[in-house]
Amino acid sequence: MTTLEHTAFQTGRAGSGPIGFAGRAFRFFDRAMRMRRDRAALQAMPDFLLKDMGIARSEIDRYTAMLSAASTRT
Repeated sequence: MTTLEHTAFQTGRAGSGPIGFAGRAFRFFDRAMRMRRDRAALQAMPDFLLKDMGIARSEIDRYTAMLSAASTRT
């Protein structure tokens, strides 16, 4: 392997290729399903429970999006 080829190989994005793509697609799908499930659970709760948690019904979409984004960083 020449130096130029070796350098290009070393600086390539980790997880590229079909397996990396499949992993990213699975994580995206998992995140979307988790967000949908959480939103449905919160929407099903009565207003007094949401108020106890400090969430207004109009904030459910924003709140679940923030939780989903935070869970991908860990």
